Amino acid sequence: MSTARPRFSPRRKALLAFVVLLLAAMLVLRLLGIAGFNGTAPEGMDWNDDGVASRAEIVQGYTVIAVDETREGPRSCRRYVHLRDRETPFRVECRVEFANDGDGQAQ
Repeated sequence: MSTARPRFSPRRKALLAFVVLLLAAMLVLRLLGIAGFNGTAPEGMDWNDDGVASRAEIVQGYTVIAVDETREGPRSCRRYVHLRDRETPFRVECRVEFANDGDGQAQ
């Protein structure tokens, strides 16, 4: 008589649960608009404009700094705000993108 081993050991179940919870947390942070999960590179996380993105600033970019993106025609803007105060941005970056019609000549 052979005893059937469980398909997943308790260690594997715990690892799977941890990975699923980690992915769920990342999804929630993405939906909250956290800057690090919405396209802001660590080099751009210099929140105090001293020229260097420190470790503390990068951690803030992945935890407490949110970004709101707006687009009006060719102009796209990113407003960086603290989660506790979403009404007053501390940085606004705007970019205007001109489209080419494919023949290599800009109009």
